[in-house]
Amino acid sequence: MQIEVPVVYQFECFRKGKKENKKYMGLLRQDKLDLCKDNNPNFKYSLPIQLQTHIKWEVEEYNQEEKKHYKIVSFKFQQVKQINENPVAKIITFYGDDKTLATLKEHLRNKIIFQRIQDFYTPLQTLGKGASSRVLLVRHKNTENYYAAKCIDKSYVNETENGMESMFQEIAINNDLDHPSFIKLHAVYEGDNTFYMVMDLLEGKSLHEELNNHKNGFSEDIVRNIMWQILTGIEYMHEKQIMHRDLKPENIMLLRKDDLNSLKIVDFGLATYCNANKYLFPKCGTPGYVAPEIANLVDKTYKYDKVCDIFSAGVIFFKLITGKDFFPGVGFNLVLKLNKQCKIDLTPLQMKKVDPSITNLIQKMLEKDPTQRITATQCLQDPFFIPCYQESSIQGPAKLTAFQKKQMFSTCGKAFTTEFQNENQKGSPQDRIENKGSFITQENSYRPIYQNQQKIIQKFNTTEFDHIDPTQSPSMDQVKKRFQKGDPIQEEDEK
Repeated sequence: MQIEVPVVYQFECFRKGKKENKKYMGLLRQDKLDLCKDNNPNFKYSLPIQLQTHIKWEVEEYNQEEKKHYKIVSFKFQQVKQINENPVAKIITFYGDDKTLATLKEHLRNKIIFQRIQDFYTPLQTLGKGASSRVLLVRHKNTENYYAAKCIDKSYVNETENGMESMFQEIAINNDLDHPSFIKLHAVYEGDNTFYMVMDLLEGKSLHEELNNHKNGFSEDIVRNIMWQILTGIEYMHEKQIMHRDLKPENIMLLRKDDLNSLKIVDFGLATYCNANKYLFPKCGTPGYVAPEIANLVDKTYKYDKVCDIFSAGVIFFKLITGKDFFPGVGFNLVLKLNKQCKIDLTPLQMKKVDPSITNLIQKMLEKDPTQRITATQCLQDPFFIPCYQESSIQGPAKLTAFQKKQMFSTCGKAFTTEFQNENQKGSPQDRIENKGSFITQENSYRPIYQNQQKIIQKFNTTEFDHIDPTQSPSMDQVKKRFQKGDPIQEEDEK
């Protein structure tokens, strides 16, 4: 007997008929949205809750206190029906009050891809560009809050092996991470040529840039604070059975300028679920930080463990204290070679007269054998982090609830500017061939825009936001191929 998934949101809406409006009851569950005619328990329309599903929200402009505001008046989706044995796409429209539809939209964010981002956000500036994506500074039309919109070229996604699957996985992972160590993904939209991921903004530098200003490393207290934030984030991520696979200082950002208490782990383009049947991009990461079991991977079907992230964190730990790279070398090939060999040399720690207990902790994190490497929870239980427990009046990481962990960090405010930075880290032709489909590292990472840089930022024209045709979504591509030339996609009338 099939068990019905509980309803998470119930609402009233209606369809416009030729003579009168028809009332409907919406029943939103985790796996589907059912729409039933009033007083009829059997649904007439059902929409699967998945990223392949698309919804278009219709908005109207109105004035309030001499300011323009926008309200949602309806939502549309498409369904394919067989008419005379031919598939015909019908556009289904439902109407409702703004509060109800806004609540529905909030429930569906990051679970369904929305359309017409320009109805909700105003693009202000192009903050940065990469080979396959760019980042825009956008402002929400009603709240006037600022966000970053990561814009991913659809042609790149469609032409890259596992491109769509990889993007959907990145969205799902971001949606699963509700913790102070991670930025929030607010919504995903699709345009004619672009996918838009609307995220929190970051005003601070990357940890990489902070390290550039501290060539000899940080003090022990600062390192403890930084590693506590990173490791509590990793611990939470691993509890969710997610591994990042590209942890490095460039992917650790400051939410607020010069505030080392506001660290965020970013860029989940290479992250994966530990229990995935098959890892996308199994051999990936950044030379100098990637775990040796990944750098030396031969069998692409081998399921390595999430402690690969602990190795990367150990390398970051080492650099925070010494200011030096753990695998020193010039050029992609040499660093990768040293990374593969993974000869553990902690001499720089001894030269800095670092407490032996700290050296011992780093050595456990950098254990070449992943079966002997310690976990994030074990790292946090090390005496090195006792001051962090004392400050928070908490006995240990295993005792922390999700709420308590949130209280350990400052409240995260909205920031205003970010920029993507091209890393330009490419290997030789031989190395690129060896690692084809692997050692994929994102060409972009967050970096802040400062006042003296504003003059080089071009204003972004609002007309450049793509307009989405409801027939252009990936879910319709196969259907369209079956349409005969001239077959219409019609709005279905309520009878």
